[in-house]
Amino acid sequence: MKKVLAKRFPPPATVKLEDHDGIIGVVTSSGFRGMEALDRQKLIGEIISAQLTKEERQRVQVIVAVTPDEGTGYLAGVN
Repeated sequence: MKKVLAKRFPPPATVKLEDHDGIIGVVTSSGFRGMEALDRQKLIGEIISAQLTKEERQRVQVIVAVTPDEGTGYLAGVN
């Protein structure tokens, strides 16, 4: 899943995913600037739907889309 998202959001964007009985994560990209939150989530949802199996998709709990300026706490931090 990380490879799929990283391909669509290459560096300097970052993709951070963790497995806590399901996948949670954040995609940080300047490409989200000017996009509404719903449009960001739809974009990530479309990528996941097109590239992952049903079983892989069912493991996703939440993947948040933010700009570098917004951040989201520890998941958005530096590797």
